This record gives sequence, C-alpha cells and structure tokens, in this order.
Amino acid sequence: MQSSLRERLAHLRRRTGFSARENEVEPLVALGIEGAVDKLLESPYDYGIDDEAILRTLQGEMRNLQPQAVSAWWLYRMLVSQQPIQERVALFWHNHFATSASKVQAGRLMLIQIQLFQRLGLDNFKTLLQEVAKDPAMLVWLDGNRNMKGKPNENFARELFELFTMGVGNYTERDIQEAARAFTGWSFSRVTNSFVFHRSQHDDGEKQVFGKRGRFTGEQIIEMAVEHPATAPFIARKFYQHFINDVAPPDERTVQELARAFRESGYSIRALMRRLLLTPAFWSRANWRKRVKSPVEFVVGTLRQVGVGERLRQLNLSEGAGQRVLAAYLRLATQWTRRIGQTLLYPPDVAGWEWGKAWISSTTMLERMRFAEFLLPDRRGVGFATLHELVGLPAPRTLDEFIQRLESVLDVSLLPPTRQSLREYLEKRGGVAALRQRDRQMVQGALQIVFSSAEYQMM
Repeated sequence: MQSSLRERLAHLRRRTGFSARENEVEPLVALGIEGAVDKLLESPYDYGIDDEAILRTLQGEMRNLQPQAVSAWWLYRMLVSQQPIQERVALFWHNHFATSASKVQAGRLMLIQIQLFQRLGLDNFKTLLQEVAKDPAMLVWLDGNRNMKGKPNENFARELFELFTMGVGNYTERDIQEAARAFTGWSFSRVTNSFVFHRSQHDDGEKQVFGKRGRFTGEQIIEMAVEHPATAPFIARKFYQHFINDVAPPDERTVQELARAFRESGYSIRALMRRLLLTPAFWSRANWRKRVKSPVEFVVGTLRQVGVGERLRQLNLSEGAGQRVLAAYLRLATQWTRRIGQTLLYPPDVAGWEWGKAWISSTTMLERMRFAEFLLPDRRGVGFATLHELVGLPAPRTLDEFIQRLESVLDVSLLPPTRQSLREYLEKRGGVAALRQRDRQMVQGALQIVFSSAEYQMM
C-alpha cells in the first residue's frame, strides 16, 4: 500500500523525536522527504528553553543539584523541545555510554554529561568519544580517576573496546592492559568539574595495541579504536536497531551501507544519520511501528501527543504557581517512567538498558495500562489530558468516530481485535450518550484498553 507524504513524514517525526502531532508534521510537507531530513539534521538545538530557570526550579531549596532534578530537567526538554531529535540522539548516547548516578551521585556531573550528548550527539564520533573519555561522570563511573602509573585500572579501556567502539571478539586482553596504561593520569577537578591531566601519574612508556607499537597516549588509543575495521559496523548496527527496527535482526546489507557512509565521512554522526534516514530500509513499511517504545518514549510520546509539551512551555516560571505546577508534573512523569521500567540517569549497568522486546513483561504492561490513571485522573488529581482533548467538541456522533479520534490524538493505528474490544467496552458503559455526558471513568477505561494493546507499544 502506497503511503501518503504526510504518513511518511509522521514516521520520520516519530523515529527522530517522540511524537507525530499534526503541527510537527505540517511544516515538513513542503520540503519533501530529503528536504525534511536535511532540515531536521541542520541545526537540532532548541535555544528557546531556559535550562537554568528549569534547573533552579527543580533544585528548589536543596544546596546541591540532585540527579533526580537533572532527570526531571531532561524529561522537560524531551516534552517541550521543538527540536526533539537532539534529545532522541542524546538518549541513544546515554544508553551507549551508560553512566549511572548511583555511583557518580553528583547531579552536576550527570548534567554535564547529558549536555555533552546534546551538544555533540550529531557531531564527529571521534570528537564525541574524546570528550566522553574526559568527562568527569565517566571518569568516576569507570574509575578513570583512579588509573595511575604502575597501577593501571582497566575498566575504561575494556568498555572502550567492548561497548563503545568495536565490540567483543576484536581485541585481546593484552590490548586492554596496554591501552589502560595510556589513560593513566587522567582525572578531573572537583572544583571546576573539568578534565585534569596529571603528567606525573601518566605511563608514557612504549605500549603494544592492535599489533602496533608506540608511546601511545589515551587520545591516540581512542583514535585507533574508532578507526578499527569493526567499529563502523558496530555503531551502524546500534543505530539501525535504535532508529529502524529493534524486534527483528538487522538487515546486514543496510548495516554495511551505513558503516561505509560513516567511515567515508570521517566518522560524522550526522552523515550516518542522514544516510540512515534516507535508506530504503528506514522507509520500508515492513519497518514501520517496529520499534518497542521504551518507558521514556512511552511516557514522553503520549504526553507530547496530547499537547502537554506546549502547555508546560507556556508556564510562567517567574511565578510560584508556575514553578509548583512544573515541579509536580515532572515529578509525576519521572515516577511513571520508573514504574514502567526506566529511570533516566540510572541505567542498570555498563551495557545500558536492554531495548526491544525486553521492555515488555506482565508487570510493565500492567503499569503501561495504568498510565491512563495519570493521563486522565479523577477531578482531584493532577492530570495531563482533558476530556475535551480526548472526546472532542461537539461529542462524537458514533463510537467509531470516537475511536478514530483516540487513534488520531494518540498516534496509533488500532488493529481490528482492539477496535472490537474498545467498541464492546464503550457500548457496555453507555455508548455515545455517556460520551456526551463526559463520563471520565469511561474514557479512562478506553485509554487503558489502548495503552495495553500490542500496537500502542510500538513506534
């Protein structure tokens, strides 16, 4: 079946952001597919967000910035950004360079790292990796600040090869041991939160890595790791899984095509993304709705769809009332991502979260269904959606019309069994007459059916 341009652009918006509202898709129509891709990749930074004001509000009376405040700030950016590809790519790198506040503890250091991903997420991979290696949070997380001459710590060197560049099977234990020596003396100042090189603690002797000999520095080891033949396919495969399909094995021909474009561009992440977003695999209907929504994507995508981002962006943060509303909403949103199985800044281990079908279990599906209670609570609760947005004015004349409205508002294409279950439920609860009376519990139950459906878990 031939897809319309708007349907294709909605797919593009969904995968490079968190949602596909009409006001996100419409500006791209006149540009066409290639023009839309270039526009999204051109300058993906939303300078209209006052990060310091948000962070001050969330820090409150606390003396130090807490990791929980940083994760709430990042959720805010995901919700309100008019350039969501920046946050989408930063989320990818947060999982790739998985660093947990459980060990780092300092919120300010976690903030610095996330802002690094936002700033360089589409830049050059060598540049990004060099900066990540010197990032204070990473130095704490993988004990780089304890890596000294005569007592090399292998943690960072091991993850550099295994998780950050080439993958298992492309290096030896000797390569790790020798590379670790190259990173001795790397640390950071707890006063300025910036990288510091202690020359007296650095082992500048000859090392042998990947069959080459030299008095390699840490920067040179990183360059060698990036240029290793296995690295480009390793990174390309992860991009394929994150942006194209994470429920089926990657198409290796496409992976190799992406890897070649990555290498030939001098390891430009933007060039890799552009090739990915224009490759036939990305546009194949076989890969539409074949990415399982992570908890963050589930929550943020749903809230953006019902217009929460726009409302939060309009809050007056110079007034106490606006600050209290913002803090309350973000606290609740953070709680729900955790309940569904993902807490930003707290990946489970150095390998990050396991994506795809691993997000789905009987427990997490129950919580995804119960998210309806948060989206449309009783009149006493803090809610994100309104009955007007979900039911519409005037009230729908038929149940099918209401179901179509839910599909449009929530950006989902319900399968016949789900539509039938929804119709039967609505009929039992009073049908169109109940919708006209704005039966809140009835609409909440309808949301629970949608949120528990297999099709709503996919993007």
